[in-house]
Amino acid sequence: MKRLLLAAIAVTLLGSASTPEYTIQAIRYANSPGDPVAELVIGAPKDEKIDTVYVLWLIRGGGRNILFDSGFHRQRWFKEWTIKDYLRPDEAVRLAGVKREDVTDVVISHAHWDHMGGIDLFPRANIWIQKEEFRYYTADAWQSGGNHDGIDPDDVQQLVRLNTEGRLRLVDGDNIEIFPGIRAYVGARHTFASQYLGIDGRSPFVLASDSVYLYRNLAEHRASATFSDADYPANIKNQERMIQLAGSPDRVVPGHDALQFVKFPTHGRVAQIK
Repeated sequence: MKRLLLAAIAVTLLGSASTPEYTIQAIRYANSPGDPVAELVIGAPKDEKIDTVYVLWLIRGGGRNILFDSGFHRQRWFKEWTIKDYLRPDEAVRLAGVKREDVTDVVISHAHWDHMGGIDLFPRANIWIQKEEFRYYTADAWQSGGNHDGIDPDDVQQLVRLNTEGRLRLVDGDNIEIFPGIRAYVGARHTFASQYLGIDGRSPFVLASDSVYLYRNLAEHRASATFSDADYPANIKNQERMIQLAGSPDRVVPGHDALQFVKFPTHGRVAQIK
């Protein structure tokens, strides 16, 4: 009996040792003033505006420096959107003490230009994306009847190139552990097969990216923009799932909300989420 108890304790200790207690930082690399709230929170007043932010999330632990999303740097988007106080993503991560060549992994939430557009800035990182997101945006999206709104062709070409170089990792489905204690979830349908991350630990967190634009989406139970209008219910259902996974709406981090730099201790452009 004593031997069995000792074995159980050993297994528990080994399990906890193999799952790092990750740190999470949000890094603001640009501002977006005067965005229409109705484009972020479906059903909000059409004349209401809000200043939003462009963000990378840096997850450290277990010998890895993991970025969730990669930002953007292609010039065409500066002409199409109002972007202020911009710092290129590979320079922005230096503010958190990480060189671009020290980023080990970049997990892409979805293929939009402001989330996948920096995958070529981190020369040693493996890139992680949902298998169906990769398939759709490298094929069907560009065929008759496809939807490639917000997708940069140059980003797609970079994605294919990384695959041929052996640096692409395809996440196949929902609730998949991609690193010890970090799981990828799908179902919010912001794009064809967008994903969000759950990070275990004493205080679990969910990094929602654009599956939740603002804390207001959670508070008002309203969808963020989705792949199609028919996906609104799935988006709201997954917001509820995120809260369950995190244990609190305060530990679900939205994609473009400047409040994350108010809610958490912040120095300059970097907020210490965990």
